[in-house]
Amino acid sequence: MSTLKLWILAARPKTLFAALAPIIIGLSLSYKIAGIISWNISWMIVLSATLLQIGSNYANDAYDYLKGADRNDRKGPKRAVQLGKISPKKILNAMYVIFIVSVIIGFFLARIGGWPIVAIGLLSIFFAIIYTGGPYPLAYNGLGDITVFVFFGLIATMGTVYLQLTNYNIEINNFIFEIIIGACSTGFLNTAILVVNNLRDVDSDRLANKRTLAVKFGAQFTCYEFSGLLLGNCLCLCLLAYTWNNYILVIVAMIVGGFSYILIRKVFQFSKSDLNKLLEKTAQLSFLNSILFFLAIII
Repeated sequence: MSTLKLWILAARPKTLFAALAPIIIGLSLSYKIAGIISWNISWMIVLSATLLQIGSNYANDAYDYLKGADRNDRKGPKRAVQLGKISPKKILNAMYVIFIVSVIIGFFLARIGGWPIVAIGLLSIFFAIIYTGGPYPLAYNGLGDITVFVFFGLIATMGTVYLQLTNYNIEINNFIFEIIIGACSTGFLNTAILVVNNLRDVDSDRLANKRTLAVKFGAQFTCYEFSGLLLGNCLCLCLLAYTWNNYILVIVAMIVGGFSYILIRKVFQFSKSDLNKLLEKTAQLSFLNSILFFLAIII
């Protein structure tokens, strides 16, 4: 395997759906509220979020290996550091470079959004590192789910809306309900991706003392958590459809609900299901949900 391909695989390209979905939801909400989308700002947000996601994935590769969570018998895809193809030092150095580039892009976003964007950027980098690194790694202490929901749901979506609308004379607080519900929608689905990951890795995580919710409460709880997150997304879509009297969004909720039902059935058959495939399908559902949401708004 070529060196370039190793670095691409370490970036976990399939997880980048999780970084894009809340941005698309945020752009949809901006258009619904003000009828505008700044594509120049949008591309900077996408690039910054993608770099943060890749940097976070590099950090996870290194720290999970160093803490013993990425063992040779893990059920998930093999990791570059785990296989000895890239050293932990090299991948952490790459992480720092990526975060520096993200900060440079964030500088231009901060000129638009001010100190709130600076705070979001710095907190995102800090939490990306302590997610699996540091003396109290969040993912090892049952806080991974809430961290993903906050950063890949609430903050990413609301930050996108803020950047899109901050230079216009629009009182965002008047639309806070719709913004929060939209943010919860994508947050639920992105958290569901992690839940499948934790269900798949529950045995190796237990041996590594990685106390995810799946390790703490068991596989059955994890299946119900996954189901609740997918159904929560459908509820969010229905609430916004009712609030906006948007019948197309009802159709979106039905389509997403149908796919959700299929995935929920599979997760309860986890002993027979390919959880790597289920994880991939959940990430695709998150992205599809955001695209259909966008179409329902602009049509």
